Amino acid sequence: MSELLIKNGQVFDPINSINGDIMDIAIKNGKIVDDVSISPDAKVIDASSMIVMPGGVDAHSHIAGSKVNSGRIMRPDDGRSGIEKRNRITRPCSGYTVPNTFAMGYRYAKLGYTTVFEAAIPILHARHTHEEFGDIPIIDKGGLVLFGSNWQVMEAVRENDIEKLAAYIAWGLSASRGYGVKIVNPGGGEAWGFGKNVSGLHDTVPNFDVTPAEIITGLAKANEMLHLPHSIHLHCNLLGKPGNYKTTIETMKLLEHIKPGMDRQVVH
Repeated sequence: MSELLIKNGQVFDPINSINGDIMDIAIKNGKIVDDVSISPDAKVIDASSMIVMPGGVDAHSHIAGSKVNSGRIMRPDDGRSGIEKRNRITRPCSGYTVPNTFAMGYRYAKLGYTTVFEAAIPILHARHTHEEFGDIPIIDKGGLVLFGSNWQVMEAVRENDIEKLAAYIAWGLSASRGYGVKIVNPGGGEAWGFGKNVSGLHDTVPNFDVTPAEIITGLAKANEMLHLPHSIHLHCNLLGKPGNYKTTIETMKLLEHIKPGMDRQVVH
């Protein structure tokens, strides 16, 4: 019979409205129980100055897919760092800037995470992303699918056809096995193909006669129409450029009039 007592940890458990309380957690046969029900011989872990949580969820990471592999191509020498040899339990690990797939899972697990979301899956590269997911041990994986500069999205937005846009999102998430809508520099990806960018929410995207503001609001409306479990996950225009906070604030105000399909929080 396995018994464990974790003492003096700072506990975070949102479902049970526990937000940083210092308390003990007793575990018996893999389940949390009242500490009075375990024996004095239980293994004790002193978690003073440590966080105790049911399992960390990283809602935005980059652990698999095309952008991660582009990083590996840019840093071929990185594979010779962070080397951990294979043993009877774990597979070999390597990498520091971009760890290999095995290290992704093991290192996240060591940090207390149980679930990690890859935050940028192109539909055309979704199959390989899932192939990498299958190679990452221990943690649960999910992904957000890129829609912000997609031609079909911009065509539906230009036509102001939110039902058509919602249908395309539904197909895209089903085809890619994604969890939610990701928008990166909306319209800017398409402009980049012509050596350009968009400088704000109201610039016109080349060849499509739509603006980033229209793309964002259209995708937000379609997202709520579908009652997706995740709000739109938005990488704002001009991110990383001086003064971009003005665009971020304007973007948040842009969405204030859209009625949420369920309780929502601002993400990214």
